[in-house]
Parts: sequence; C-alpha cells; structure tokens
Amino acid sequence: MNKTIYHVEIEFIEPVLGAQARKDIMTEHAPHPEMIEADELAALADEVEQSTTTFHKVDGKPVLFNYQVKGFLKNAAKVLNGLKTCNVKALRSKVEDHVFVMPRIIPLQLPEGTEIDYLERPGSFNTPLGPRVALLRSETVPVGTKISFTIEVLDGSPISRDILVDLLSYGENIGIGQWRNSGKGSFTFTIV
Repeated sequence: MNKTIYHVEIEFIEPVLGAQARKDIMTEHAPHPEMIEADELAALADEVEQSTTTFHKVDGKPVLFNYQVKGFLKNAAKVLNGLKTCNVKALRSKVEDHVFVMPRIIPLQLPEGTEIDYLERPGSFNTPLGPRVALLRSETVPVGTKISFTIEVLDGSPISRDILVDLLSYGENIGIGQWRNSGKGSFTFTIV
C-alpha cells in the first residue's frame, strides 16, 4: 500500500495541559479497561493528586500518543467539513480512514531550562444535584514546547497537502490537550 508521507513540526504558542487521569482511575473506570494498550498504561502515573490530570510519561519525560494528534485532526475535519472552503465530502471520515500519525509515542520537547508545571483553575459541572464548581489541576508544558511526527496519507485519497495545511491551521485556534476551548495547546506548524 503506497502512502504519501509528510513531516510535521509543531511549536506550541500556548501552554499544553495534560489530559490523563492516574492509572487506577483508567483501569477501574474505563468502559473497557482491557482495551487499554500496555504501553499506554505503563506511561500513566500511579499516584497523582486528586482532580489532577497529567501527561503520559516515558522514562520520566512527557509524551503524546499518536491518537491524540489524530483526534485533533479528526475534530478539525469535522469543523472544516461544514465550511464552504472545503470540497471533500465526509472529511472527518476520510481523515479517520486515510490518515495515519506516526510514531505511536511522540516526545514533547520542552524548551531548554524549563520543566513541567501545574495550572489550577475552577471548573463548572452540571450534576443531578445541580451546578457544582470544583478546583481542577493539570500538568502543563510551557510555550515553545515542540513535537515532531509524520502524517501518512494513502495514495489516491482526496486528503491533499493543502487539506492537511487547513486542518493543522485550525490548531492556532483550538489546540491539543485539556482546556482547548480557552486556547491552551494552540500551535504553529511546518509541514514538508
């Protein structure tokens, strides 16, 4: 099967917030815990303060998994599919079936001299007992953090380089990670 391969580099222009719960929550409360891949489970923290989300970590360093980037691309495709500028029907479905992000584990390259920090913020929730507010806490990596990966597109797909540029351009508005709607995780990119 032939593919066109694009090399992508992303630089975050806003802090990225970790989105992972601790290991015991994932294994006890996931709808299908047996479907969690071993490498993903091994990259989760065993002990984390309550109401804190973290990054997966490999050898103590924060990483993203490829499905997090592909999830961003699928969400961007859903949004752009409704715009008149996009001429690909069922764009989200085409991204899901024709686009592959590699490698599976994508290291977050923090700027020299920086480290993971935390961001605390209030969160509002509607519960059966009415609205509630709770304090949320997330690990963050700073502005200037970078990731590099490849996007492979099946030959013959309507997903062109121009479409990928449009999808990735959406990242300047809605990023990757927790609290995306506030602009966290927004990024710029290069694609070759």
